[in-house]
Amino acid sequence: MIRAFLLDVNQKDLYKLAAMLEQSGKAAVVGMSCHPQSALNQIIELQPDVLFLDLQMQGLQGMYVAELVKQKLPAIQIVVITESKQHALWAFDQAIEDYVLKPLEEVRLGLSLERLRHGS
Repeated sequence: MIRAFLLDVNQKDLYKLAAMLEQSGKAAVVGMSCHPQSALNQIIELQPDVLFLDLQMQGLQGMYVAELVKQKLPAIQIVVITESKQHALWAFDQAIEDYVLKPLEEVRLGLSLERLRHGS
């Protein structure tokens, strides 16, 4: 089972993603947060397999969070979940495992989980 941490400043989206992941039976949510600053310490402490990350944040931008997490936990997989396509090239350059656009759809999230399970 994939151990997942969720970081999204939109609480509604956060809980929707958590429910979808739990419902899939392929991922267990080990932590989640709406606050990027406090989430960094939680992520490092919990060492999840994957970080589901929204890039649209105030203060600490999601891209910066991704880079900090990768420095501390190089093996972590990151899946970007966002409303915008504008950072897709950055995600590709950073070897982000997947880039999923909101609104979340079960089929698309399922494909992302399969990609994570197979490590590709």
